[in-house]
Amino acid sequence: MSYPQGDTSLPQAGAALVVAMLVFALVAALMVGLQRDFTLILQRGTHQVFSEQTWAYLIGAEGLARLALQADSRADTRAEQPSDHLGELWAQPPNPYPLEGGGWMQGGIEDLQGRLNLNLLIDSAASNAGESGSSVPGTFEAGSASGEVESVPANATAEMRWSPAQKILIRLLQTLGDASLPLEEAMALTDAITDFMDADGQRRERGAEESEYRYADFPYLPANRALASVSELRAVQGMTAVVYQALAPLVTVWPESGATVNILTCPLPVLRALNADDQLVPIAPLEAQRIDTLRREEVFTRVEDFLADPALQGQPLGELKPLLDIRSDWFVLDAAVELAERERHLFTVLRRSPEQVLAVFRSEGEL
Repeated sequence: MSYPQGDTSLPQAGAALVVAMLVFALVAALMVGLQRDFTLILQRGTHQVFSEQTWAYLIGAEGLARLALQADSRADTRAEQPSDHLGELWAQPPNPYPLEGGGWMQGGIEDLQGRLNLNLLIDSAASNAGESGSSVPGTFEAGSASGEVESVPANATAEMRWSPAQKILIRLLQTLGDASLPLEEAMALTDAITDFMDADGQRRERGAEESEYRYADFPYLPANRALASVSELRAVQGMTAVVYQALAPLVTVWPESGATVNILTCPLPVLRALNADDQLVPIAPLEAQRIDTLRREEVFTRVEDFLADPALQGQPLGELKPLLDIRSDWFVLDAAVELAERERHLFTVLRRSPEQVLAVFRSEGEL
């Protein structure tokens, strides 16, 4: 293509168009980048506001829980027989509380001493670990999950090597509904949990020590100490997801020492696990339901009243009695807040003393 000599307007117009397109492309790219940065900053700001606001609500719920427990403590000082039971104000089911601007908050308090403390398992494990595990001769009858009575072999009787807390766990593992274990599997898992926690390298009859963990498909080491979280049970050899999900709400690691089980607040599966010393099977379901009704009607005001119940009367209870109580000092608050269609949870472990209620541990995951 040729242009008249001296006429340069058309090439200059083409160059100007190219420059204009380049400028437009740069501006568009800049706008896209600014839009992206603005969106990210807005999302971060929104999340920070949501986080701070929900945290303030959760700490507020924690404060209300502390007030409720303090009020109950003051009431106990005036009571003829102080106790903590499911009829008290702090133990009532949580109700959602509407918040200004939409959303809700709720919080429920549960007695941690109504659960079995896993760290009781190793209190006497050192003295029992080396024992042979020979069975007490004879046979006994066990209650099945349906409440029927079935015969159990002689080698399933209460063994001398089991500590009182280990016997409770064996029974508890048989009360987990659809996740319940047969007696032999419950004994094996109790051995495995104890071996996972105790500091010695001596393998219990059905347990697993360092060598079993070290040479597993995915090697790791057992804790060899008291548990700091119930979630550590996931790492125990032989533990399944189904059993863990059913067991976790019934056990605890708080307090770290000197734990007892409150017979007035423990869930029904734990109540069934509080059987006589010579039994490795839980209390029959119908008997446990009857006992549960009696304690809710405040028929039991002392540990001795519970032990005198026909389901236990006349049976050996010397090992069980020291682990039982009707008072509690350790609780957990499960608080939740929903704002802007987003929910946040907080678990707070509360320790109550005559003077105050302290938050000793907080977690937004598992305890």
